[in-house]
Amino acid sequence: MENPLGNFANIDVEAFLRDSEKRVADFAKAQEEVGAAVGRATTADGLISVECTAEGGVSRLDIDPRAKRMSVHDMSVEILAAIREADADLQRQLSAIMTSSFGGLGEAMGDPDTAQALAEAQQAYERMMSDAMGELDRMRKKLGY
Repeated sequence: MENPLGNFANIDVEAFLRDSEKRVADFAKAQEEVGAAVGRATTADGLISVECTAEGGVSRLDIDPRAKRMSVHDMSVEILAAIREADADLQRQLSAIMTSSFGGLGEAMGDPDTAQALAEAQQAYERMMSDAMGELDRMRKKLGY
């Protein structure tokens, strides 16, 4: 007689749940690393320093008082260049975090909005899989498998 559960009767529910838990833990670790990442840049003359985070963009701007000798235009150019460089540094860090955690998803995950959307999708997936695996386990026990 053919098994009414098909291939589901052979699923190792415990292994599947352990794998899911590991994925959730990996995702949480990556989120923590993304939250802690800081891109940094300093102008060649060392007078302007910038820090950027995934949460808030430019999070710090330090201008040495000696920078007052620059024209407003030159200072603006230097600040913008430092911001771009700090952001590029942050993007490199985020890409490295995501690539090490998720392989090919690294580039997409570097965007905070994409990372948040994927976090929500991951949580929904985990809830759905937990419910489905619980139901399959209940059916398996009921049928004596």
